[in-house]
Amino acid sequence: MAHVQSSRFHAVFLFLTVLVSLLCFTPSESAGFSLKLIPRFSPESPLYPGNISQSERIQKLAEISHARANYLMSKSSQNATIDPENIHLTVHEDSIVYSAELSLGTPQSSQFFLVDGGSGLIWTQCLPCINCFNQIPPLFNSIASTTYQKIQCNDPRCRKPFYKCVNEKCVYTQKYGGGAVTKGTLSTETFTFPYTNGRVLPVQDMIFGCSNDNQDFTFRGKKISGILGLNRAPESLVSQLKSTIQGRFSYCLVYVDREMEATSILRFGEDTVSTRRDYKTTPLMYQTMTSNYYLNLLDISVGDRRIGFPPGTFALKPNGNGGCIIDTGAIATLIDRGPYERVMKEFDEHFKSFGVQRVPKVGGMEYCYKYNPKFRAYIPMTFHFQGADYKVEPTYMYFHDNAKGYFCVALMPFAGKTVLGAWQQQDMLVLYDLNLGVVRFAPENCARDKF
Repeated sequence: MAHVQSSRFHAVFLFLTVLVSLLCFTPSESAGFSLKLIPRFSPESPLYPGNISQSERIQKLAEISHARANYLMSKSSQNATIDPENIHLTVHEDSIVYSAELSLGTPQSSQFFLVDGGSGLIWTQCLPCINCFNQIPPLFNSIASTTYQKIQCNDPRCRKPFYKCVNEKCVYTQKYGGGAVTKGTLSTETFTFPYTNGRVLPVQDMIFGCSNDNQDFTFRGKKISGILGLNRAPESLVSQLKSTIQGRFSYCLVYVDREMEATSILRFGEDTVSTRRDYKTTPLMYQTMTSNYYLNLLDISVGDRRIGFPPGTFALKPNGNGGCIIDTGAIATLIDRGPYERVMKEFDEHFKSFGVQRVPKVGGMEYCYKYNPKFRAYIPMTFHFQGADYKVEPTYMYFHDNAKGYFCVALMPFAGKTVLGAWQQQDMLVLYDLNLGVVRFAPENCARDKF
């Protein structure tokens, strides 16, 4: 009897082993999956600020955009010769808009990550902790996972000088503005992504940071566990899964009357729509000192008037200044201070021609006007990228506070860089194709984008 039970147990074990091996993808296989993008003003968000007023929301939108620009600027000024322990980034909960939930480990541990197109390394808090910020449980427990592995010093994935060797382990330190710092061990783990028809897509040997020493982070006391990096660095999600997702990911940010409240979908690989007749295509600009997504911005139109900026106005300079980044972390679009003044002159002259009264600035938005419900002559704006015109319709060019009686042009100045923000990307299907080195976009009713 005992022999029969042992044989049955052995057969079941072999079946489960084969099943897991069939279900687990390696990063070289082709597949697709999607994640729910949760904006901070959604009640589903771990960062939900509560039912705040429209004026408070607009103020917060401006603060987030400015914090994000500082963060992107800090990353652009880095280079590969800098000691990672001397790098100070300004990322915190107010510089990232979206979060997403996914699982890692065996058994699976579900975690909320801040989704950051400006970061590379994926990291999460790890038990056992030396110092951990007050995260709402569960925290990821590396000891409890049977698929967790630390990356050794002699592993080629332990890239110097970004990582260092301590006690034969590959370790990292990342410092952030305000004194926040995360330290941990570069590791590998099985990540599990939502797949089709209720199934899941486990991916083995994903590189991530197991952070067990974290101090002075502002999102303590929430469900956020760490950062999900989406830039072009080797350790980012999209770089590690480049073969699996065929170098493609996309999003379609849903527009609602209450700003940045609706959830959207972040799609990868076969879940993206790679061919559409109305796609416009512009090349990604590659620069060795940064892994952000730069586009070649040539000129800007306000309404039907093309400004005619001199060639190179928005070019990325060797010191990291300049350039135009497409990013979902900034909400309002930011324009380098010099070109900004010229752009805003066009908006201001337009509204003055209709007798619309200017009012004091709101947050970082300097061009605000008295709201009149009968006024309809809002004008669009067009970004003239290399090979493609990106038109922002009036719906996505202004913030309105009807109760307080004003509206603002959703543009902000920033010294040294231009950032196409999330507000101007609403109802636009945006596809990144890293294999071809391009970004494609087409107008879309993003509310129709469903799982």
